[in-house]
Amino acid sequence: MENNKALIAVVNNLQIEDHSGEKSDAEQFEVLVSFIDDLIRNDFNRLLSILYRVDISEQKLKQKLAENKETTVRSAEIIAQLLIDREEEKIISRAKYRQEK
Repeated sequence: MENNKALIAVVNNLQIEDHSGEKSDAEQFEVLVSFIDDLIRNDFNRLLSILYRVDISEQKLKQKLAENKETTVRSAEIIAQLLIDREEEKIISRAKYRQEK
């Protein structure tokens, strides 16, 4: 995964685990997917709160889920990727803002 910084940021921001540097990107992604999968099954309101806080639009989420409806990609994987993509956008935006100063 080339968006390692974004993945680590998401894992850390959600306080999923403290040992993010000890796992590979694929392992960290699976930890994130498992966390989201658990929220889908057990605490959907918390998941919605996280998505709102991270600023993932409901429309974008519905679109991605609909696009992958016929695939074997789990909903938790789609949501995890959306979280990582959004964090990557924030990292790029912050870097650009710093350069403009």
